Amino acid sequence: MTFQPGQSGNPNGRPKNIVDKRTELRRLLEPHANDLVNKLVELARAGEPTALKLCIERLLPRVKPDNSIYFELPEGRLDTDDNILQITHDITRAVASGQMTIEEANKFTVFLEHQRWAIEAAECREKDGPLTELLKLS
Repeated sequence: MTFQPGQSGNPNGRPKNIVDKRTELRRLLEPHANDLVNKLVELARAGEPTALKLCIERLLPRVKPDNSIYFELPEGRLDTDDNILQITHDITRAVASGQMTIEEANKFTVFLEHQRWAIEAAECREKDGPLTELLKLS
């Protein structure tokens, strides 16, 4: 079902000129921002746990977890049959031993496949030369 141009997908939706409650509250608090922050700092310095937590979270935001995948690749080209089999074997072993999750293994496999496609595409362009590349563009 497609919508007609200029017609709302939800005609009974939010009416125009309605201010979001968060925006309204922010507007009410804004004139008192300095006083509120000073009070928060005062409470934090007095040892109030919630105030301390708020101050620390603003000063030192949470660190995102490191989702890096560390994986040793075989020597040589990634796209050779032997290396592809070796990498597949190593990924399977890493998942089986708990060193890598299935999701990480999948991401890594997709990444390697894209690398292999890039290598093959570059080799095709190199083999075909600039004339073939121009013919493809026209």
